Amino acid sequence: MEKIKLLLMILVVLGWNCKENPKQTEAIIEPVKQEIQTTTELPDSIEEIASFVTPIMADTTNILDLMIFKELDTSGKVSSIEMARAGDLYNKLKTRGEATSLPIFEVKETDLVVLPIQGVGFGGAIWAKVLLDKKTLEIKKIAFEHKAESEGYGAAFVEKTFEDQFLGVKIDLEEDTFTLQKTADAAHFIDGISGATMTNKGAITMVNEGLRKYGSYLKSVQ
Repeated sequence: MEKIKLLLMILVVLGWNCKENPKQTEAIIEPVKQEIQTTTELPDSIEEIASFVTPIMADTTNILDLMIFKELDTSGKVSSIEMARAGDLYNKLKTRGEATSLPIFEVKETDLVVLPIQGVGFGGAIWAKVLLDKKTLEIKKIAFEHKAESEGYGAAFVEKTFEDQFLGVKIDLEEDTFTLQKTADAAHFIDGISGATMTNKGAITMVNEGLRKYGSYLKSVQ
């Protein structure tokens, strides 16, 4: 009986302390919330985009201070979006299904923008990240990727020697910019990967048509 009385007295005292000092309880909870906010990692898709832009960006620790996230919908309307939404849109480009809305990653205080594009190669989905000067329309950097292109053949289109052929070229928003055949017109000739006809065609079509899909956005910032 004495033990029960003692236990009841302890509970009463504890209850009274909590009532008298509610801020003390809040002070314990708040640091936990702050710790969660500061230790949250960037989504892999956003980290990938930031790493692609480097070393042009001096610091990628605070991505919100370095990039602006936008979306281009099927009607040609451009709107600002949250980082998570931009990451989701980029991930959808890595699938074979045709994307409806396109993500735009603007690099703050520069004329540079990352425009992801998608296509189809021999083995399935292919995609690329294009770093473009939105004022001059010049390709500054490009990185091709794939899911299942043949090793030793189509998969070689991700190599620097193939990608470098696109650098420094000003894209045309009305006509094809690149071609696999040498012609007398203004199209820029790309020397394809040997033995990878389907991948070559898929990559060239992806760059030509993929960048044209951003036409309404690029024309609006000229």
